[in-house]
Amino acid sequence: MNYPIVIYPSDEGGYVAEIPALKGCLAQGETLPETLAELEVVAKLWIETAEKHGQPLPNVEGAIEKVKALSYR
Repeated sequence: MNYPIVIYPSDEGGYVAEIPALKGCLAQGETLPETLAELEVVAKLWIETAEKHGQPLPNVEGAIEKVKALSYR
C-alpha cells in the first residue's frame, strides 16, 4: 500500500517520519534514508498486526485527501 508520509526534523536531531493514516505509525532516524527504512519496517508490522486482528486497513485515497487537506492549512 502506498500511504502518504510526513517527514519533519526532530527537535533532538535527525528526522521523524509518520504515516498519518496508520495511527501511531512513526519512526525516527539520524538520516533520511535511515528514517524511511525504519518507517518501512514499522508500517509493515502495523499492517500485519491489523490484518492479524481482522481490522480493516484505511483507504489509501482517503488518506491522501486527509494529508492534502492538512498541507493547505
